[in-house]
Amino acid sequence: MAELKEYVQATYEVPVEADLSQRAEAVAIGMTVGSWVDVPDVKKPHLRAYLGEVSDVQALEHVGRFSIRYPLANVRPSMSSLLTVVFGKLSLDGVIRLVDLELPPSFVAAFKGPSLGLDGLRKLLGIGRRPLIMSIFKSENGRTLEEFRAALKAQLDGGVDFVKDDEIFMADGLCPLLERIATANQLIEARRQETGQRGIYFANLSGTPAEVLQQALVAQEHGATGFLLSPYSQGLDLLTDLRRSGVQVPLIAHPAFSGGQIRPHGYGISPAIYLGLLPRMAGADVVLFPSPYGSVALEQEQSLATARALLSPSSFHPRAVPGPSAGIHLGLVRRLLSDFGRDLVVNAGGAIHGHPQGTTQGARTLVEGVREELQRLGLWQESDPW
Repeated sequence: MAELKEYVQATYEVPVEADLSQRAEAVAIGMTVGSWVDVPDVKKPHLRAYLGEVSDVQALEHVGRFSIRYPLANVRPSMSSLLTVVFGKLSLDGVIRLVDLELPPSFVAAFKGPSLGLDGLRKLLGIGRRPLIMSIFKSENGRTLEEFRAALKAQLDGGVDFVKDDEIFMADGLCPLLERIATANQLIEARRQETGQRGIYFANLSGTPAEVLQQALVAQEHGATGFLLSPYSQGLDLLTDLRRSGVQVPLIAHPAFSGGQIRPHGYGISPAIYLGLLPRMAGADVVLFPSPYGSVALEQEQSLATARALLSPSSFHPRAVPGPSAGIHLGLVRRLLSDFGRDLVVNAGGAIHGHPQGTTQGARTLVEGVREELQRLGLWQESDPW
């Protein structure tokens, strides 16, 4: 019996054109074997195994859509290879947007995915089926270790589950990574002994991919509990390499630098792919992305589709934690929970630190607000474990 051929199938949207089928065929050829018609006949049978195939063409009312099946033989098990094959030079070819991606099981299985994911994080923290709650450091650059300690304690005292660094925190000469980790572990353990509540500090890692990988391995040996990455500037395969190199602590993927890819209408990549499917496969436990609210909002359906991609059932990877973010405050919690349910992380920065009674009260107000809104929406009962 002939071996079943595997494909990566990508679907694109383009302006409605009279030659839509012709454009689809050009993409199938140009993104795989190149100048197909100019290759001598003797080589065609050899190259056919790598030739893309048009699997669907639709001229809809306002947009054209077509799907290409790329033989898996063209793609290495890396995010950079996948994106180059399905959208590399094609991203420069006028108005075109990658809107769907279907991956064969053997390709998905080559990635380790989240180490813990949503359910694993809840188990680690000893909490029930409520949202995770996170506070975000602000004004970190140039902060001393003592200032870091005071700011972290103020957030933990408010009852949040996670505290993460700011993604722009790189000027840490006065507050080095390993010293931050040791300080955070002391404070988190002190809170556990006092209240029983566990927690995680996510330290920002910055630098070249090689530097970040080395930082992560050393920091994990020194008791790091989690890392914050910016994989759209550092490269999605940084997540892949961290997982394949034995980094087991949970990872948060920040969406910095992704805006140019996900926002322009008609161009770029669907957020559900770029901020959902791919970072989850690569190894992110928590993925932050724009909520439908606030100053950098995504369209609601795009934001919800991203959350679904992070939570969808998978035979290979745990569910990742959706983090609809940017401008979240107490007044948005009801809408956030109503739209996204309780399988998410509720995270805030300015709304916590800007509370008139200080950071601790800001964090406490957010935690209490989440509890109250869950009850109001019928998503949590007093008898449920918090």
